[in-house]
Amino acid sequence: MMLRMTSMAVGIALISLFSQLPPLALVLPILLSAVCLWLWRCYWLACFLAGACWGLFYGHQIVNSQLPVQWQQELLWVEGEVVGLPELSVSRGQPVSRFKLALSQAVCHRGAECHDGLKLLRLNWYQGLAIVPGQRWRLQVTLKRPYGMANPGGFDYQSWLIQQGIGGVGRVVEHPLNQQTGHNTGSVDYWRWQMAKKIDLVRPALQHKHLIKALLIGDKRGISRQQWELFAATGVTHLLVISGLHIGLVSALVFSLLRYPLLLLMPSQPAERWAALLALVCATAYALAAGFTLPTQRALIMIAVVMLRLVYRRHMAAGQGLIAALLGCLLHDPLAPISLSFWLSFAAVACLLYGGVGRYPVATVTAKLLSAQCLVFIGLLPVLAILLGQLSYISPLANILLVPLFSVVIVPANFIAALLSRLDLSLMLWRLVDILLACTMDYLTALFTFTEANRFYIASRPWPVMCLALIGVLLLLLPKGVPVKHYALLLLLPLIFYQQPKLPKGDLRLAVLDVGQGLSMVINTRNHTLVYDLGPEFSETFDTATAVVVPYLRYHGINSVDLLVLSHGDNDHAGGWQRFVSQIETRRLLYGEKPVAEFFMGGFCSAKAWQWDQVEFEFLQAINGQALSNSNNRSCVLKITVGESSFLLPGDIETSMELALVQRYGALLNADILIAPHHGSISSSSWPFVKTVSPDAVVVSSGYRNQFGHPHPSILDRYRALDMTTYSTSQAGALTFFVRNGKVSAPESFREQFQRYWLEGGD
Repeated sequence: MMLRMTSMAVGIALISLFSQLPPLALVLPILLSAVCLWLWRCYWLACFLAGACWGLFYGHQIVNSQLPVQWQQELLWVEGEVVGLPELSVSRGQPVSRFKLALSQAVCHRGAECHDGLKLLRLNWYQGLAIVPGQRWRLQVTLKRPYGMANPGGFDYQSWLIQQGIGGVGRVVEHPLNQQTGHNTGSVDYWRWQMAKKIDLVRPALQHKHLIKALLIGDKRGISRQQWELFAATGVTHLLVISGLHIGLVSALVFSLLRYPLLLLMPSQPAERWAALLALVCATAYALAAGFTLPTQRALIMIAVVMLRLVYRRHMAAGQGLIAALLGCLLHDPLAPISLSFWLSFAAVACLLYGGVGRYPVATVTAKLLSAQCLVFIGLLPVLAILLGQLSYISPLANILLVPLFSVVIVPANFIAALLSRLDLSLMLWRLVDILLACTMDYLTALFTFTEANRFYIASRPWPVMCLALIGVLLLLLPKGVPVKHYALLLLLPLIFYQQPKLPKGDLRLAVLDVGQGLSMVINTRNHTLVYDLGPEFSETFDTATAVVVPYLRYHGINSVDLLVLSHGDNDHAGGWQRFVSQIETRRLLYGEKPVAEFFMGGFCSAKAWQWDQVEFEFLQAINGQALSNSNNRSCVLKITVGESSFLLPGDIETSMELALVQRYGALLNADILIAPHHGSISSSSWPFVKTVSPDAVVVSSGYRNQFGHPHPSILDRYRALDMTTYSTSQAGALTFFVRNGKVSAPESFREQFQRYWLEGGD
């Protein structure tokens, strides 16, 4: 049975690795083949094909649930119900409501062609209207397909959107016929919203009510960016929001509390069965209260396997139960393997099961907790290094104290207070929870101070190093007395101390990162790193400097930069620079104009040249008083020359400055690769400038279907007319150029390297 379940799980997961889906017509032949193999008693292969069949069918449903490409940015009318908890925030000084709309009917384009596969939208409404869960709306919208930035080391936002079932993202267009058509006050999300509102109004004195709401109903809207960073750095994110741990805790608590009373009240009835059923019901209710997110759904499936085993009194080995839960999760969500929480959840449980085999039972509760924490910390060591790229040595110190505190006191007290919310006792319990959460935050803050200096970042490792680390962990978790266990640490050393090979002298790596509507590049020589621009800051909680550039540097094992160049002060080039310099050691900073009035470091990028590892760098500058009155024209223009190849980085300069540079430098502007000025705007890339530079290729860094229409079609036609190859970060993701032996090669596209079937259809 275990082999059959494993085979089916592998068949489902394998489809998620495909870059393109086989035709849907293959489902029936594959299914018939599986039936024939089953009749021939080749059970494991039949299960494998059945799993692949389900993965293939689900994949086509995912593709069909996305907005048709030709409907993007068209005016559409949609009708549906608000689900989840809407957010009201400020973006670039403008109030915006962000919410999800579950469509109640097919979407039609211009009243003719209709698409019934689209089920869920993620919308922004810049009117600042307070949206309430359960409201039914008829709205005019413009949409784009789910899309996200694609960079090495970065978060795959596009895959996350698709896994959530979101088929389109966009904004509400103001129209007099936009109207609310009803309100479903019986929805779970409306109850969650009411509970959150009640806690805000009735318990305003609670200092950490936002954390109380996060633990009670999965409302994470009040958690600040600084707090998220604190939780991540100390490894306790799973404790401060509803996770599989909390749902498992609730089910175990209910089962333990009901088992013996039921046995006394109903001695002739199977009390264990009833306790297990009630525990499963409570776990389901708690998962619903958390918004029934994918991580809580996976936890519920794992709990259901355990509880149903008790209900039906079927013996099941621990490993078999884990595989059954794994298969259940994949049947429910075949794209689960692309989720980080999926791997962390099952890896943690597997570590506890594998590490506990053949060991003597631990006597005290404290010893059990210590043992469990050690097993999970050791077992997840390579998983965290591979998936997250960092290790925090103090995570066990945080969890060893907080796991029992949350398990035994905070979560149960919070839950009971909610049930007794109409009584005075609830206020006493919530005050207790608030005090304990305050102590928790103080404790984490103290640990965080230590963590900042002792966090260990793991750069990208080759697969042999990662395999050795996994084998080493398996050996470390073996019982005492196994001779080879002592040599396991040697297998972990490459993971910790491996250094990525340096570029040879005279070679260069230049990466144009995908930062949406903005610009950021990282240039590496053998011993030096230059960062040119950081992309935009979208809000107080998100900027590409920390979401894209910093992860890229960590991915390549770079913890400091020799020079940061901010071409000019516009947000799409210098956004989030303060957060960047606080996380990455920046030895020098140059800029075209001061990003802020009060500046503590750096200077202007005046015309000068220098050399790093046989690579020539030079700032180009032309004096034109009228042109320099424009912020874009004050951009730092950088030329990089290595051997026979050269790159020109002109920032956002416009036609007047381009002509001034042509007049001053002439043929010296010639370069093999040109970064399109001002993202391909109509105000740049003048004929004289482009012909003088005469590049073989042009890279346009712009946002996917951005509101400015960059790159402008006439500019693209100009590049084509001059026989220049054009690349776009919105289509290719991060583009990486290598110069080896003085010659530049065609760029590597991140999207092409990591293409998956659900990412098809972008243009």
